[in-house]
Amino acid sequence: MGSVHLDGLPRGRCKARATRRACVVLAATALAPLPAAAQQAQSYALTTAEITDGLTMHIDADMDFGGIIPTGGGGTIVMTPSAAATCTITGTLIRTGACKAAAFAGIAFTGADVRVNRPSGDRIDLTGPGAATMRLRDFTFGSTGTTFMQGGNGPNPRFRVDALDSTYLFFVGGTLNVAGNQATGIYNGTFEVRINFN
Repeated sequence: MGSVHLDGLPRGRCKARATRRACVVLAATALAPLPAAAQQAQSYALTTAEITDGLTMHIDADMDFGGIIPTGGGGTIVMTPSAAATCTITGTLIRTGACKAAAFAGIAFTGADVRVNRPSGDRIDLTGPGAATMRLRDFTFGSTGTTFMQGGNGPNPRFRVDALDSTYLFFVGGTLNVAGNQATGIYNGTFEVRINFN
């Protein structure tokens, strides 16, 4: 039985360049006059503020197509981009086990319009034993809850962050091509997802 596991970006967090201007409100304090006295002293404090990019993103779940048995003719597995992903088979393949879309989460700001840049060429090659490969193509994107997809799955899908705490979550699926004589073993690959917001 051949099995497939597709890794997403390395675990951890990344920061994306913000294209929206950030605003900072500084509080001011006034010195109240002292009662009349022979001497009066004044002191000043330095006030500093740092403006940082407000958009963060990290991998929340890796993509996993489960175990696959090619039975002569090969075919494809189409994974939906959702929390409860489904894997639909074409051809003569047999698939078992996990079917899990990649998930990306982070923080933007409530009402942010977030645009997702697809992996280069909208495809990657997974590498297995003896340099055997399988192509993952036609990436699809989906969301749930308080992350609302606005632009569907065009060239640059986009969604709106509706969560009051400014968090977002979106999912990535795609189509895996499996040859009829695909070599047995584990296939891995990585893909990059970039986001911009305004």
